[in-house]
Amino acid sequence: MRFIIRNNINKKLILTTIVCCSIAIIYFLFFSSRVQIEVYNKTNFDIDSLNIDNKFYRIPKRKSLVIECRELSIQDNLPFGTPKAVINNMQRDTITYFLCGTGVEKIKSGKYKFDIEAFIGKDYYSLNWTEHK
Repeated sequence: MRFIIRNNINKKLILTTIVCCSIAIIYFLFFSSRVQIEVYNKTNFDIDSLNIDNKFYRIPKRKSLVIECRELSIQDNLPFGTPKAVINNMQRDTITYFLCGTGVEKIKSGKYKFDIEAFIGKDYYSLNWTEHK
């Protein structure tokens, strides 16, 4: 009788351990952040609604922000494309740029640092990624 009770307790313990480990693995594979990005606002303006990994962020002028995401597309060691963000009281450049996708890769782990710099025209602005200095 004691053997049967002890055997049932061991089975429940093993089953509980397997379920807990499975939940942890699923979380790690699908939900955990693995890419850490530090973005430095090198402009003289507050940046609002910066879109990274379909989330929106605000970076005050001359400050930085650390972002955790699951993956990031990069080309030549910079995020692919131009930064999509808003600078208050200014019109964003409406020219559509054609970006070649050659050499674009998705990174899923690591720590990266990038700067955002602004080109200010007469009545518009455009933002660009640069290597962190």
